[in-house]
Amino acid sequence: MIKQQIFPIETDFNWYDVNGLNEADSRRLQTEFYFTPEIISYVSDRHERPHYDYDQYTDTHLLVYDVPVWPTTTIKHFTSRPITFLLQGKNLFSFHTIETSYVFDEFNDPQVLRWLSHAQDVTELLATFLMYASQYFHLAITQLDAERNDLDVKLSDDIDNKDLVELSNIEKSLVYLSSSIQTDQMMLRSLQHSRLTFSKAAKERLDDVLIESSQSSEMVQISRQVTKTLSSTSNNMMNNNLNDTMKFLTVWSIVLTIPTILTGFYGMNVKLPVLGASYDWIVIILITVLLMVWLIFFMRKHHLF
Repeated sequence: MIKQQIFPIETDFNWYDVNGLNEADSRRLQTEFYFTPEIISYVSDRHERPHYDYDQYTDTHLLVYDVPVWPTTTIKHFTSRPITFLLQGKNLFSFHTIETSYVFDEFNDPQVLRWLSHAQDVTELLATFLMYASQYFHLAITQLDAERNDLDVKLSDDIDNKDLVELSNIEKSLVYLSSSIQTDQMMLRSLQHSRLTFSKAAKERLDDVLIESSQSSEMVQISRQVTKTLSSTSNNMMNNNLNDTMKFLTVWSIVLTIPTILTGFYGMNVKLPVLGASYDWIVIILITVLLMVWLIFFMRKHHLF
């Protein structure tokens, strides 16, 4: 659906917000704004990587920018999806899906629209959108850090498979966010050498976007290192717990072989030497207990368990 946003203050630029591009919207964009089928394919691709492109025939600038997508019931970790901007003359088009519509939801507020209408030109409006989109990476990383800190407390007490799955989802989220931030930075730097002419205010806002993106990149790298260390520590703890369990089972299996051997030996249906009285079973039990106790002390002395 194509929606032209109405600013409360008159501006010399227009903003068209496209949520969930369909066939009717594509035909309108081609007939009314002369967008080529190639441009339509770019804006409709949900997996398009961040980049800048220019179509000289329609004098249209295309910008693809990744934003984080919060976990859902089906996908338990953060992912990223592109939002796309088309700048044609004094018209700015923003394309997004339901997953990424949160980026533009707050711009529907009348007070925010009034603030946007004070932009000098369409390039400053574009830079403002990029700034807001970049800030969501900071929010996503902060949320992941909080989840990891809570998980760290649980792992200090006990470790189970559920906690390890949550830790794995955090690691996956950081990988997705790190990749998206890096490609976004490449796109932002390419704008400095593009055919798109930014106003002075837009250039200052674009510098702020680069700073924000660089800070998010540093944050995600630090978070990945901490999470990697936590994951390594958790794996070591699980391996140590498994080793202790195996050692315990091995020691007691050795200890319990003593009564098995003795009862098996004296349980044979033949006459045995030395013992022949009615209280022999008591002697066998005492010998068994003494040997088991001696074996336990012997293993403890040699630090076998």
